[in-house]
Amino acid sequence: MLSYQHAFHAGNHADILKHSVLIQLLESLNKKDKPYTFFDIHSGSGLYNLSDIRSQKTKEAEKGIIKFSKVSKNYENYPPALLNYYNFVSEYLKNQQYPGSPEIERCFMRTQDTLILSELHPSEIVNLRNNMKNNSRDENPSIQIHFRDGWEMLKALTPPKTSRGAVLIDPSYEESEDYSRAADTICLVNKKWSNAVIMLWYPLLAHRNNEIEQMLETIKQSVLNVNHNTQISNLQLVVNTKDSHKEVSLKDNAFVNDAPRLYGSGMLVINSPYMLEENALKSIEFLTNVFWKKTQ
Repeated sequence: MLSYQHAFHAGNHADILKHSVLIQLLESLNKKDKPYTFFDIHSGSGLYNLSDIRSQKTKEAEKGIIKFSKVSKNYENYPPALLNYYNFVSEYLKNQQYPGSPEIERCFMRTQDTLILSELHPSEIVNLRNNMKNNSRDENPSIQIHFRDGWEMLKALTPPKTSRGAVLIDPSYEESEDYSRAADTICLVNKKWSNAVIMLWYPLLAHRNNEIEQMLETIKQSVLNVNHNTQISNLQLVVNTKDSHKEVSLKDNAFVNDAPRLYGSGMLVINSPYMLEENALKSIEFLTNVFWKKTQ
């Protein structure tokens, strides 16, 4: 949806789940010297200013990454996967910034790897190109940036020449069609590129529960029909009760009983690497203790 800008939500609890799992995946891929291709089909700007008026309007970063950073200075208590995430993000927080997934991918991927990004929002694509260019370094992967519909791009460019690879899909879900698009696209790509790791981020919204359940079930059944031994991980961070959500406009959201825009989020990981699920669950347990509403 072209009205959606992630700057309103950068650094919220959903980003912490998504990006901590993303870093685990990239570190797993990096264990082998062989190159890989990574697709990020809803890239956004890649880097966000937490002092931006959009971030200040929703205060989601304050309730998310900033709250998390203040919870405990005894980092030895962090699960290892979460500590790796925080050590990376904390360098950006010093400058009131938060790294989006393209920035994380750019930093963790290697010169022999290929990063393919797509973004359709006209101002976001400009920011993405500038951020990737301004923060470039000699050891960057090869980076391709497409001003293109991400769903269409992924279907057109897979499988890539390199057999190893992964995909991150995290649409805005502002349009109800995004749930069926995610399912249809993942089913098609998995059939063509069955060894790829495919990660789907999705919101937990009570009023969209049917669409979410149908999307997840469609994907799982299709993937298992291709290969019944495929490892599928469904990771969820729940920070409030289902009935805590009140569907209000973004304008009114901050003023209605502190109503959350979503009561949690999930990451569906197809061809989940060894130990990713176990490590992610430890992170989720820690994050739940940080973000769960104690008054519930």
